[in-house]
Amino acid sequence: MDKALSYFGLCKKAGKLVCGTELTTEAIRAGKVKAAFTASDASANTKKRISDGCAYRSIPYASLPFTCEQLGGAAGKSGGIASVGVIDGGFADMILKIL
Repeated sequence: MDKALSYFGLCKKAGKLVCGTELTTEAIRAGKVKAAFTASDASANTKKRISDGCAYRSIPYASLPFTCEQLGGAAGKSGGIASVGVIDGGFADMILKIL
């Protein structure tokens, strides 16, 4: 599972990761996201918001076994991140295979 966190870091460095619930939701609506993920301790509202947007647009979605702090650390943020969106199909496939 730590491999998935390192892939999120790679996505961020490549500029293919959208961090945060607001930005992820906007990217889902714009059709840019290839897969979306939420942290295990994200609020029920956040999980529903992201999963509903993904279901409506047939985008893969998964709730991660990582906390907001772990996800934020992998993405290079100093705080926690409740949700992320991957905007590259190759990275999205790699992460989904690991999970």
